[in-house]
Amino acid sequence: MVATEATELEDGVVCLRPLQPADAEAWLAGEDDEIRRWFQAPRASTRSDVDAAIAAWTRSWQSDGRVRHFGAWAQESNTLVGGVELRSRGEDSAYLSYQVFAPHRRKGYGTRAVRLAVIHAEQALTVERLVIITDAGNLGSRGVALAAGFRLEGPADPYEHIEIGPMLRFVRP
Repeated sequence: MVATEATELEDGVVCLRPLQPADAEAWLAGEDDEIRRWFQAPRASTRSDVDAAIAAWTRSWQSDGRVRHFGAWAQESNTLVGGVELRSRGEDSAYLSYQVFAPHRRKGYGTRAVRLAVIHAEQALTVERLVIITDAGNLGSRGVALAAGFRLEGPADPYEHIEIGPMLRFVRP
């Protein structure tokens, strides 16, 4: 991926911007078992874990690394509602992943955050294909992928995830 400097994207409801060290407590407050499953399983994150993750994401932005991670903020309240990440998988493609904190699920924030991340990928990165891997049983996550313009391609390959159980691959275009 070819990086631009860290950026901010918004649609009037959601704002994406790279997380800063001051955002660590808000991230920790948003974690639940579903988030932990993807972020730091099998235990709850510590402040040190989140600080290290934010520092790694910042370094990746600054060094044209493989990862572009954004916090997702509800603009009206300036509340951190989750995050979205683009991770290069080589060959002009990237994985797109997202988390929405429990109090903010099913309110459209995930779909809006993914749509903004797609815009960033199309305008600022040299990727032609975006891939989302979801748990087959996570209807909310599957709905976000579809609502954001991805199509179900089929079962994910084992090398694409570390989860146990059926996983699905959604792609764009």
